[in-house]
Amino acid sequence: MPGIKETEWDESDVREFLIEEKIGTGIFYEELDTSPTSNHYDEYCGSRNNPIGDSKDVRIICATLLNYLESKYSASDHTGDTYDVCKLLNYWVYKRLNTVLYSKVSRYIDRVHGYIVLKWNSFNEDKLEKLHKPICKPIDNIVAYDNWEKIKELYEYYVDYSIINKNLEFYPQLCEKFYKYVKSKKPLYTYFKERCTRKDINMCPEFFDQYEKYDPEKVLPHPYCKDVIMQESAASSPSVSQLGKVLLGNEPNSEEADDRKMTFDPPNLSVNPHTVTKFGNVFLGVVATTMTSGALYRFTPLGGMIRNGLGWNTNNMRNFNGGDIRLYDYASDSFNPYPGEEHYIGYHPA
Repeated sequence: MPGIKETEWDESDVREFLIEEKIGTGIFYEELDTSPTSNHYDEYCGSRNNPIGDSKDVRIICATLLNYLESKYSASDHTGDTYDVCKLLNYWVYKRLNTVLYSKVSRYIDRVHGYIVLKWNSFNEDKLEKLHKPICKPIDNIVAYDNWEKIKELYEYYVDYSIINKNLEFYPQLCEKFYKYVKSKKPLYTYFKERCTRKDINMCPEFFDQYEKYDPEKVLPHPYCKDVIMQESAASSPSVSQLGKVLLGNEPNSEEADDRKMTFDPPNLSVNPHTVTKFGNVFLGVVATTMTSGALYRFTPLGGMIRNGLGWNTNNMRNFNGGDIRLYDYASDSFNPYPGEEHYIGYHPA
């Protein structure tokens, strides 16, 4: 695996990290993506010549799903689960359908998902319920919400963060990647914070009950990884020369420049000529002290950065099966109504 990237992480970077470190959803999805095909489920998923949804890839997704239900999910009572495996399985199915059928319109993908749901329910009734096995039911109306991918991503982050958090004390080598991973979730939390305000917490209570405490703004710096944050802050801190430009003000780049302030402009400070002259003398004094043998050495970066020291908290994961409108309420027969839950064919981020 290549080393950690200096740029912001995207979905593929996150997946690579989770698989490489054998963490949570990374391993769960990788197992499903690379599981072998079985003809044992042709009764439900169709044959090679007549596959469900007229697609060999959809047939593979169907067979992989049923194989997992029979060989993995039903083999455990799930009383000790710290997260909802069934919810992740539903996410995987719908995500894979959107990946392999990416060239199709959404109505077609949703119709194929409906075929899968019918076969899923039939398999549960025929094979598992009669044996009193644990049942994972399909979330049939996941198709109704445009932001299902963001809900999926938030739940996955909730699962994976909790696992990583418990191991950082013993595996400090994870800190650098952990920092990149958590930082990549800032846009996700911005999205939900704009839609889930405390003025109306009934809209998405679980966000505030469970997920808000994992906000990157709150969990960074992590108690076991503060050195990583300090190094990152030092690398991005302004130099003396940059600071001088901010305090003195930049000259316009062209004659067309006007007094309108752009978002990327430095602040315009109201200073009198005496103040400017005084600062200029001080600044030149700093320059003079750095001159040796007639050569001006480059300034070193300033290291003093104010860091947010907000703490973090952990909590045991739990499923919410009540009747309230919840952002992540998992009900066995339906996907939550608030907008806000494959044999090997490889992984292709949508």
